[in-house]
Amino acid sequence: MSDLVEQDALLQQVRQALQQVRQALQNEDYEQAINGLLQSTELARAMNDPAAEGRHLGNLALIYYRTKQPDLALQCFERALILARGENDRLTEDGILGNMGNIVRELGRYDDAITYLNQALFIAQEIGDTRGRGIWLSNLGLVYDDLRRYDEAIDVHRESVNVARLMRDQRSLVSRLGNQGNSHLANGQYTEAIKCFHEVVSLYKSLGNSAEAALRLGIIGNIYNDLGRNAGTDFEARFYYELARDTYLETLKLAQEIGDAVGEGDLLTSLGAVYGNMGEYQNAVDQFAAAHQIFTSLELADRLAYVEENLRLAQNLLAQAR
Repeated sequence: MSDLVEQDALLQQVRQALQQVRQALQNEDYEQAINGLLQSTELARAMNDPAAEGRHLGNLALIYYRTKQPDLALQCFERALILARGENDRLTEDGILGNMGNIVRELGRYDDAITYLNQALFIAQEIGDTRGRGIWLSNLGLVYDDLRRYDEAIDVHRESVNVARLMRDQRSLVSRLGNQGNSHLANGQYTEAIKCFHEVVSLYKSLGNSAEAALRLGIIGNIYNDLGRNAGTDFEARFYYELARDTYLETLKLAQEIGDAVGEGDLLTSLGAVYGNMGEYQNAVDQFAAAHQIFTSLELADRLAYVEENLRLAQNLLAQAR
């Protein structure tokens, strides 16, 4: 009878501690939340409830991670991992390993990150955790990006994209396509990067996020502009500059629609540069002058100085061409 009374008392203390944690998190009082979870963990251990102890440790680790205490987060996850394995809780083990992989990646421990994420992937595949598999693939791709192992990164990102397509998860798809595009771009595979970014633009438009769509369109314009500058012939250069111009004009329209004045000024500046590269100096002057007006009204000194320099150069080239 005394054992039951003691057990009930411990359960009541756990409930109180967890209520304290929930309230603390609502108030963003992370120190109080940590104290509550430490108490809950000790109580679960006293009750010989390894599953509950593991859950509390996992939540504690996430708070330590959120509050920039990665070493403490790893310690909690390591203990939670032992408990999950002892309970043969493969789904929890999968999640812990993936989270540990993300933490050690941020600490620059890339080999450990690859090991943890591959272990998480193996378990996710084994238990049919499709969502987890997509997440860990995406994160593994980012580790390969950090290591500049772009071919491996592209393969893994592509696989994570396929998982998102399978799950019809547009928000994950748009993020993972962006990662794949970045890897292609870093690897010098511009056609493949542009293809990814164009799909990202379409997805953001379908999600009603014009700001992100404009950002990716701007990246596409920059790629075309770089290809024009590095082209082997004048004909090829003109081809890419025209693509850059058209892309920037489309992006400019989006920036104007959403009222992004800084973005509008930046795009006018980019357009001015493209027109200058194409030898259309009057158009270049017009774009730089429009950007100058915007940056003057916004009092953006750094951008204003850059535009003034380019405006003077375009005006000189126009005068020489006449």
